[in-house]
Amino acid sequence: MDFSIVLLLLSVALSPAFTPVRCQVAVACNSRTAQKRIVIRSPAASELAKLDTCQYRVAPWSGQVCQLLVQFDRLELPQPQVNESTRLLECLDFVQLQRFRLCGRSSGQHLYLPIRGGQEVELLFHLATAVGKQSSAWQLTLTQLECPRDTTALAPRQPLMPTVRPILPFLGNLLPRTIFGGASGIGSVSGPAAQLLQSLRTPSLSDLELLAPLGCDQYFRTPTGGIVSFNFAGGIYMPNVRYSICVKGAADSEISYMIDHFELSKANSQEPGPAYDSDCRSTVRTAGRVSDYLSVPNSYLVSRPELQATHYCGSGLAGQELIARPPFVLLFASDAQSSAAETGFQLTYTVRRAQDTMSPAAGL
Repeated sequence: MDFSIVLLLLSVALSPAFTPVRCQVAVACNSRTAQKRIVIRSPAASELAKLDTCQYRVAPWSGQVCQLLVQFDRLELPQPQVNESTRLLECLDFVQLQRFRLCGRSSGQHLYLPIRGGQEVELLFHLATAVGKQSSAWQLTLTQLECPRDTTALAPRQPLMPTVRPILPFLGNLLPRTIFGGASGIGSVSGPAAQLLQSLRTPSLSDLELLAPLGCDQYFRTPTGGIVSFNFAGGIYMPNVRYSICVKGAADSEISYMIDHFELSKANSQEPGPAYDSDCRSTVRTAGRVSDYLSVPNSYLVSRPELQATHYCGSGLAGQELIARPPFVLLFASDAQSSAAETGFQLTYTVRRAQDTMSPAAGL
């Protein structure tokens, strides 16, 4: 083989211009794709009116894909409705993503979906009502994220080469054994070719930065930001959900949550104001148990530092500040029951250096 061909392939592979993982592909309804970055949009109104379902299947981009980041650039579906026979809240028109069933308005939200070796992910839009077929609209950006093969890949290192999997099957066959073969050739871990191929197989630094910690359904990476419940714009949070919200932090930091809005149901609904722990979630599971809460471990209220609750519900917390120590994890849960007090929560957070090691949170 002419070695100039090999050099040409290598120059293309290592060129900054050759970065296929950055490509973004738009896919149509009822299709399957294995691209790294995907955009799905609702069909035109004339096509949407004919559909009962719209399905998208996402196949793994590579064998190292472990998470799918779903960003809801736009999500507008009909609001959840109370079932007349069961009196429980449910979504008639919805999108199903693994265990998540969402309806209403949640533009700007995101979710991380775990992917296990070779697993395909299905996104199913179910349109059961005339309103759903007329007024639904969505645009979602999906990004497949790759995990390292082992934890040592997470250690600090020099910038990596771009990921260029589309030509990897050919490189192994085209590199001449007279130069790269032998004890330090393709089959070894020390030869130039082996080192090159290993660098090309390694997840990009951008993937490592985007990956959410294990168990996090939402992950906020900036030191300041805002967090709201799903369908906050619609005025009622999702029924029957349970998900974790994580914020990136450090061991010597704390987080401040400023509560802008907070209205969740509680066991003793006759009494106004906030409630905590057992008033939010009984330790005994019974039929019809009220179980709506926002769990904030290792936290305390600045206005009441002696109160060190974990579960928060009820109302009246707007304007309050919560301080918590790492790890910065919130857990939101809701049941299927509905009331006028279930509008959800909105808060802003700030990650900062721990202010006082003798604060109430230090003992949690």
